[in-house]
Amino acid sequence: MLSLKTALTFVAACVTMSEAFYIPGVAPLTFKQGDEVAMKVNSMTSIHTQIPKDYYRLPFCQPEGGAKMASENLGEFLTGNKIQSSAYHINMLTDAICVKLCQITPSRLEAAKLALHIKYGYHNNWIIDNLPSASQGIGQDGKLLKHYAGGFPIGFIASDTKQAYVYNHVNIILDYHQVDLSEEGYRVVGFTAEPMSIQH
Repeated sequence: MLSLKTALTFVAACVTMSEAFYIPGVAPLTFKQGDEVAMKVNSMTSIHTQIPKDYYRLPFCQPEGGAKMASENLGEFLTGNKIQSSAYHINMLTDAICVKLCQITPSRLEAAKLALHIKYGYHNNWIIDNLPSASQGIGQDGKLLKHYAGGFPIGFIASDTKQAYVYNHVNIILDYHQVDLSEEGYRVVGFTAEPMSIQH
C-alpha cells in the first residue's frame, strides 16, 4: 500500500510532467499553395574529421545580399551548428525543374579545397522547417536508397581515376500533408535531397 507522502509525490510529478511550453522555431509552420518554404544550410560535417565547417567556406551559391545567420538559440552555436540562409527558393505545391541557382567557376585554390573536403567525406546538412534533409540515390544494385542521418555528401571520388567530383545538381523533394481538409494549409513532413554530378 502506498503511503500518503509517496502518493502525493507521484501526483506532483505527474502534474509537473504534464506542463508544456513553446520552444522558438520548433512548432511546424503551415504554408498555403505558392508560399515560400525557406531552406537553411547548416555546418558541413564529416565522420572522418569530427570538425564542422562553415557551409560557405566552399564556393557554393550564396543568397542575394550574402548569407544571414538563422540560428534559433545559443545551444545550436555551442554544438557546432551554424545555421544560415540559403540561395534556394522553394514554394509550396510548386514544381520547379532544372532551375539554375548560380554558376561558379572555382579558382585553383577553391577547387583544391573542394577536392579536400570531398576526400574527407564532408556532407551538406540542409534544413526545411526544422527537418534535416534525408539523402536519396541509386545503389550499386540499381535500387533507390534513402539515408536519414548525416545529410548528403558534397561530392564523390571516382573509383577508377581517384578524381574528386562535386555534386553540382540536386533534386529537392518535399513531403507534405494538408493540416485540415476543409481549409488550405500544408505542413512539411519530410525533406529529401538527391545530389548529382552533371558535366556541362
